[in-house]
Amino acid sequence: MVKAYILIRTKAGEEDNVLKEILNLHVTEEAHKVFGPYDIIAEVRGRDMESLVDIILTKIRRIKGMEETQSLMAIDAELDMISTSLGS
Repeated sequence: MVKAYILIRTKAGEEDNVLKEILNLHVTEEAHKVFGPYDIIAEVRGRDMESLVDIILTKIRRIKGMEETQSLMAIDAELDMISTSLGS
């Protein structure tokens, strides 16, 4: 499993609608409205990097009211998978 944090900027007044749609996605672990340059932060998981990127591009970025996203891919899950496969 891979994990990413998605920083989301919405159109004015669309924060609640976008948050609801994000929370309805099967890959979403958590999502919260935040103060700052972004309106929402979401933690999402996928079986691998390719499937996660696909979900970000085809589902998350197409939500009505979405203005901008920035994806931060977590490396801790990848490092755990590498150490497990190496027998550590």
